[in-house]
Amino acid sequence: MRSTPDASFVRADGRPVRVVPGFRERVLGYRSSVTPRPEWTPEEYARAADKKLKRARRLVAAVERRHGRLDRSAVLDVGCGDGINCLAMADLAKARVVGADLRLPLCEATEAGAQARRLAGLVLAQLGDTQHASVRFTRADATTLPFPGGSFDVLLSRSALEHIVPVERALAEMARVVRPGGVIHHAVDPFYWLRGCHKRGVVDIPWAHARLSLEDFDRFVTEREGAAVAAQRRGRLQTLNRLTLAEWRAAIAAGPFDILEWTEEPSPFAAQLLEENPDVIDTLAHGVEPRDLVIGRLEFWLRVRKS
Repeated sequence: MRSTPDASFVRADGRPVRVVPGFRERVLGYRSSVTPRPEWTPEEYARAADKKLKRARRLVAAVERRHGRLDRSAVLDVGCGDGINCLAMADLAKARVVGADLRLPLCEATEAGAQARRLAGLVLAQLGDTQHASVRFTRADATTLPFPGGSFDVLLSRSALEHIVPVERALAEMARVVRPGGVIHHAVDPFYWLRGCHKRGVVDIPWAHARLSLEDFDRFVTEREGAAVAAQRRGRLQTLNRLTLAEWRAAIAAGPFDILEWTEEPSPFAAQLLEENPDVIDTLAHGVEPRDLVIGRLEFWLRVRKS
């Protein structure tokens, strides 16, 4: 039976949480993706390429403000994804860049690989770069990076650290491969914000991932979409670092870093939805604070301590 606006789901502890039909669809539809889709038009590719290049230019400028000029510097991008930031940084900053990830779409003979290469080609065409010889890609696990200690001057990781478990081991490895005095930059999508659980974690219970145990989440999705879908969604949540903002700060403070900058960027859209669903606050999981629900981006700049 389809839920009504007044329907609720009862957690294992006996507390009801409200079900809001259409909440998942609203959350997933509020911003466009820059990851290509099979149905994309040339215009959509062009817009995504423009956005990717603008982001890359801002990133290079931000790194150089903290590190100095990057020409001839060695840069590692952990969780490089489609690799476009690596290609753009090598061209814009004249740096030697290595991209590391468990999957490298640019190198895959798949539909996703073809889409990534098409998007990368549009970015490179704007840069006038066809060689990008100073870029290298390698498949690697961030918890066991295949590089000697002190190999890099700068390390970047954007929208990746939240996926790398255990995060403490990854942070230690990143500190190891960056020379003392080198700069590390992380941008994280915190788990408990509106979309921090990623697509599979969003359901018609507002902020379910911040209010339900994994067992309750599994039961809710099973009741509505079946056990197979529930298993997929729960499995996705289990791959993410379910850390609050305070826990992220503690994890970083425990590492061999000096924190240069720490920025918590609120999401106006998340704040709006929280105003519309104030009952969310009353049923948060232990340790989760209201600010965890609306900070959509966590960025920090670190310097590796000299021994």
